[in-house]
Amino acid sequence: MIIDNLNVSRGGLVEYQSLLLKWNKSINMISKNSEYDLWERHILDSLQLIKYIKLDERVVDIGSGAGLPGVILSIGGVKDVTLVESDSRKAVFLRQASKLSLNKINIIEERLDNNFEGDYDILTSRGFGSISNILQLTSNLKLSKMLLLKGKNCDKEVIEASKHWLFNVLLHDSITGDGKIVEISNIKRLL
Repeated sequence: MIIDNLNVSRGGLVEYQSLLLKWNKSINMISKNSEYDLWERHILDSLQLIKYIKLDERVVDIGSGAGLPGVILSIGGVKDVTLVESDSRKAVFLRQASKLSLNKINIIEERLDNNFEGDYDILTSRGFGSISNILQLTSNLKLSKMLLLKGKNCDKEVIEASKHWLFNVLLHDSITGDGKIVEISNIKRLL
């Protein structure tokens, strides 16, 4: 199991799990059907990204919602994580969840289509939108790479995005199911 190979406080992740289940009763952040396998389907799925991140890299997580993967990565040891979430109710949850991490978490409560800018090493996303949409909405960011948690049919999204963008892509198998981790780097818009 991934957590056994990392210097991760299991306690912080368990506290996060409890907090999410409590808040999920009033704010729909994860489906009620996925509450029973929250640990594997959501927490470990998010935590597996640490394999592709240096802990001192600056990470921006877009559409953070329930803090997946951003809060989990911070609890897991990533030193500087920015969470971007436009839903004010979810942003309140993220403020609470950020207290479970010993690392820096910055929360930005705004929409990405408001010319969001910044300089980060890595962008993460889980369940936010298509690859094309992510590339378009984050085109003002300076990034080294993206790590996108996607479903097993992400090949179609990669092909669609390559019609308008030039990039390097690596597909990594997820440890938690049929999904993929889509690693994108050297991003340039085609004219």
